[in-house]
Amino acid sequence: MKPTSILLRLAKYCFKYKWRIVGGLLSVAIMSAADTASAFLIARLFEVLQNISVQVQHKQEILVPVVLKVRDFVLYSFIVHGKQESFSLIYQFAFAVLAIILVKVSFVYSREYLMSSVQQKILMRFRTEMFDRIVCLPVKYFDENKTGHIMSRITNDVNNLEQALYLIVEFVQNIVYALIFATALFYTSWQLTLVSVFIFTLSGAISRRFGDRIRSYSKDLSNTLADISAFLQERISAIRIVKSFTREKKESAQFKQKVETNYHFSMKIVRVIALLSPTNELFNTIATSLLVVFCGYLFIIGSMTIETMIFFLIIVTSLAKPIKSLGEGAARIQKTLVSARFIFDVLDLVPESQSEENVPLIVKGNVCFEDVSFSYTTDLQAISHISFKVAAGETIALVGPSGSGKSTLVNLIPRFYDIVHGKILIDDIDSKNMNLQSLRNQIAIVPQDVVLFSGNVRENIRYGRLTATDDEVFEAARAANAHTFIERLEHGYDTEVGERGLQLSGGQRQRIAIARAVLRNPKILLLDEATSALDTESELIVQEALERLMKGRTSFVIAHRLSTITHCDRIFVLDAGTIVEMGTHEELLQRESGLYKRLHSLQFADSQPE
Repeated sequence: MKPTSILLRLAKYCFKYKWRIVGGLLSVAIMSAADTASAFLIARLFEVLQNISVQVQHKQEILVPVVLKVRDFVLYSFIVHGKQESFSLIYQFAFAVLAIILVKVSFVYSREYLMSSVQQKILMRFRTEMFDRIVCLPVKYFDENKTGHIMSRITNDVNNLEQALYLIVEFVQNIVYALIFATALFYTSWQLTLVSVFIFTLSGAISRRFGDRIRSYSKDLSNTLADISAFLQERISAIRIVKSFTREKKESAQFKQKVETNYHFSMKIVRVIALLSPTNELFNTIATSLLVVFCGYLFIIGSMTIETMIFFLIIVTSLAKPIKSLGEGAARIQKTLVSARFIFDVLDLVPESQSEENVPLIVKGNVCFEDVSFSYTTDLQAISHISFKVAAGETIALVGPSGSGKSTLVNLIPRFYDIVHGKILIDDIDSKNMNLQSLRNQIAIVPQDVVLFSGNVRENIRYGRLTATDDEVFEAARAANAHTFIERLEHGYDTEVGERGLQLSGGQRQRIAIARAVLRNPKILLLDEATSALDTESELIVQEALERLMKGRTSFVIAHRLSTITHCDRIFVLDAGTIVEMGTHEELLQRESGLYKRLHSLQFADSQPE
C-alpha cells in the first residue's frame, strides 16, 4: 500500500470529525494571524520611532504622522505631537501587542483540545474496529499467525499510529501557519516571497529523501517489535515449562538477541532523523541569512523601508520554523505510516463468510456428512471422503490414533473451517447456507484444555448465555457437579479465577466449562477429550456431569480412554482421515483384526489375566 493511499484512508477517518478539525484549524489560523498582526505593529512602531529619533537628533519639535494601513487601505491614522504623546504611543503599541497575544493564547487551548480529541477518537475507532475484525476472522488465521504478532497489531502499531496522527495534525497546522505567513510576505514583497518559497521547497525535497529511508527502516522495526511481543507471550504463558527445564538463561539470551535486532533498526532510524535536523537547521539558517542580506541591500539602496524590512524579517523568521517542521514532520510521518499500513492490512482481511439466507434455526440436531473432504494445506488431506448420519440425541464417540482426524472432524461441524468438498447438513440444511451465529448458538464445546477468562466464577459460567439469571447460573453449576465446590470458595460465585483460571484445579475448571455448556442449552455438543487430563476422582465427577449434559443432545465425544465411551450409541474409528470402522463397543470388539480392538487391547493390556 502506497503512502498516499494510507494517508487517504486516514483522511476518511478524520472526515468523520470534520467540524472539530475545522474548529482546530480555525484556531490555528487565528493564532498565526495574531502573530502576523503583532509583527505588523512592531514593524510600524520601529518606523515611527525612527522618525521620532531623527526629529529629536535635529532638535526639532516632535511631530510624526502614524498611519496603520494594509496595502492602500488605511485602518487608522493620527499624529504624535511631543514627547508625552510619544511615550503614550509606545504604551499603546505595547498594550495592543499584549492584547493580540492574549487572543492568540486563548485559542491555544481550543486548538489543543479539539485536535487531541480527534486523535483520541480515531485511535478508539481503530482499536475497536481492529478487535471487531480480528474476532470475526476464521480460525485458520489464528493457526497461521502468532498470538504475539496479532497483539502487536492492536498495541504497538496503534500506539505508533497515535504518534502518526499527532505528526499529521502538527503537519496540517504548520501548513496553515506557512500559508498565512507566506500570504503576508507576498503582500510585502512578492519577489522576495518567490525566492523564499524556492529556497524552502529545496529544504522539503531534502527532507523527503530522508523520509524514504526512514520508511524502509520502520517496516523492519515494526516487525521486530511484533517478534518481541510474540516471544514474550509464548514464554510467559509457558513459564512453568521454561522453569521445569531450567531454560531461563537460554530464553534470556534469545530475548536479548531479539531486543538487539530491534535496537539495530531503531538506531538506523535515529541516525537518519539525527542527521535530518541539523541538515534542515543549516539549510534554513543559510537561507534566512541570504534573505537578511538581500533585505539589507534593498534597504540601503532605498527600495525598502525599515518598516517593510523589519516586518519581512520577522515573518520570514516565523515562516522558517513551520517550514522546518514540515520537512522533519514529513520524514517522521513516513516512519509511523508503516504501522498504519499494518493496521489497514488487518482491517482488509476477509472475515468468516456469513450466509444472509433466512434459514431456520436448528430444532432437532440431526447431523449428516456427505462425502466430506478437508485439508489444512494442499499437500495432505486431514479428512477424506467421510460420510455418515447421526440422529438427533445420538451420542457418537470418535477414536483413533493421534493425527487420524478426530479433532478436525469435530471442528468442521461449527464451521471453524470450511470444507473443500462435500456437504455437512444440519437438520437437512447445508451448514454453508446457515448464518454462522445461528449455527454456533446451537452448539457447545467442552475442550480438553479449558480456558477461563479473568473475572469471577459467575461471569465465566454466564459466558454460556449472557442473559442468564443468577438462579439459572446456580442450576447449571449443580448440573455440572460444580455448585458444591464453588460454594466452598472464599467468595463463592464471586471468587476471581485468575488469568486462564489457573487459581482453580483442572477438575474445577472442567466443571465450570460444563456448567457454561449447560447454560447454553445446545442441540449439539462437542466434547474434545474433556477428561483425559484429570485424575481418577476428578474424572468420575466430571464424567457424571458430562453424561447428564449429553442427555437428549446430539453429542460427539473424542476420547483416548476407551473406558469412558463404552456407553455411546456408536463409535467411529478414524485412521488417516477416514472412518475405517463404525459400530457399538461390543460390535467393534468382535472384529478380530479391527483397529478398535487393537487400541482396546493396548490400553487394557495390564488388566488382562496372565
